[in-house]
Order: sequence, then C-alpha cells, then structure tokens
Amino acid sequence: MSTPGVSRRVVWPPKARQDLRQIWRYFARVASPDIADKLLREIRDATERLAARPFLWRARDDVMPGLRAVLVHPYTVFYRVTDSTVEIVRVLHERRDFSAVFRDKRDD
Repeated sequence: MSTPGVSRRVVWPPKARQDLRQIWRYFARVASPDIADKLLREIRDATERLAARPFLWRARDDVMPGLRAVLVHPYTVFYRVTDSTVEIVRVLHERRDFSAVFRDKRDD
C-alpha cells in the first residue's frame, strides 16, 4: 500500500483516452459540444481529485482485483493505484455490464 496524502500522477492509457473521445462525440451529437465539454471537464476534475485521495472511492474487486471506481454520472471511471500513479483504466457508462467488459479484457 502507498503513503496517504502523497499526490500521484494521473495516467491515461490509450483505451481510456479512446473512451473519452467516444463520450465527447456522443454528447456533441445528441446534445451539444458545450454539454460534451462540460461532461469531460467533470470527469477530468474527478480524476484530478483521485491524484490526492485515490482510496477515498469504492474498491471494485468484484469486477477485477485491484480496481477502484468513482462515479461521474452517467459514467464510472475505473482506475488502479500504485505508489506514484493513478492509472485510469476505463470510463464506462454506468449501464454497461462492467464484469463482461473486464472479462473480455482478461481474455486478450
């Protein structure tokens, strides 16, 4: 486990960045670019809070060991914590079958 109070660097691997692009495109199309921008700002703000206090939010070992999650309605941001980083694993709509998404990932 890592030291409490130590700020970590937030890392966005390609799959998580792709999730953000898809979210933005969807909301820009069905609502407006302004609403898409606002949602991505809310996700960014939540992930910046994770850097300082990553263990404040829910452990999701039921989905995959070591995974944690924070809700940014209507999305769930899944992440892993190391001593120096918070790795954003995926940003998924809250109605998705999370277990199925991560089970498919383990089969890779």
